[in-house]
Amino acid sequence: MEPELSDQQLQILLEKYLQGACTEAEQHALEQWYNSFESCLPGAEQPVLPEMARLYGGIVQQLKEEQVWQEAPVVQQRGVRRIWWRAAAAVLVLAVAGTLGFLLQRPAKLLEVRTPVAAHTKVTLPDGTQVWLNVSSRLQYPADMKTGHREVYLQGEGYFDVVKNEQHPFIIHTSDISVEVLGTSFNLKAYADDQTLETTLLKGKVAVSLNSSPAKRVLLAPEEKLTLTRKTTEAGVAAGQQDWGAFVAEVASMQQQAVEETTWRQNRLEFRDKPFNELARIMERWFGKTIIVQDTSLNNNRFKGTFRREDITQALKALQITADFKYEIKRDTVFIHN
Repeated sequence: MEPELSDQQLQILLEKYLQGACTEAEQHALEQWYNSFESCLPGAEQPVLPEMARLYGGIVQQLKEEQVWQEAPVVQQRGVRRIWWRAAAAVLVLAVAGTLGFLLQRPAKLLEVRTPVAAHTKVTLPDGTQVWLNVSSRLQYPADMKTGHREVYLQGEGYFDVVKNEQHPFIIHTSDISVEVLGTSFNLKAYADDQTLETTLLKGKVAVSLNSSPAKRVLLAPEEKLTLTRKTTEAGVAAGQQDWGAFVAEVASMQQQAVEETTWRQNRLEFRDKPFNELARIMERWFGKTIIVQDTSLNNNRFKGTFRREDITQALKALQITADFKYEIKRDTVFIHN
């Protein structure tokens, strides 16, 4: 028997589904949930409650205004009727779970702040929380946070200085994890194309949980860092690590290094023990260039250093002091080779 999804799990997985960020396991869980309650949908043989029909009509109208509603025949894809799945799923959260939380708690409109490559920005949210966004990042937040709804959505990296409100915790959602805080300062790095997700706490207390399995949860103390590494092989979990399904979780004490995690706010790019391919990805965002490492043997090199006001050419010349490689810059692309 498939385990039942809680309201919180449904909300998180539905958000990921709407963003196109569900894993195969999460997709399967939603499909099982959908199929188990399919008889409750409009068009079923039993009568539909007026409240449900009204909600369904309202959601359909909203989706039409967003130009994502398709008046088309049902198409079967992996066992799920996906054409109108978004509306049906939202209704089911209301009708089956017996709560208006998903609709009423989610703001009607989210404001958005984006940072392009090679740029940072700072924003003060309506509740007074201050957020610094690193390069190539996006933050979505409700226009009215003073009423208690303090949930935001992050893609990329951000440093948060959260205003304390014990009655209304501040929650940050990413595609894979959620971070809940009362009042604290911490750095959250969750780029979609990175191998790791990192949460570094400077002060206060945060709880980090896995969206696909909320039971996978850890409380961080000041100067602790949680690193979630995506699994790429069937390798076992080492001592001091935890198995979080698709991730390997590890909590480490950062001490003075915790401050170094946020030096990007002062336009300083610091890196420690980074292989060439990982450093190249970081430099791509920082300098706004595409970097292609053509010789994979160069990834055996590991780098430690700091960039401040260097341009891409100065940075590459600095790396050449410790590694033997050549580079060629063609417009916005850098080719690295032996």
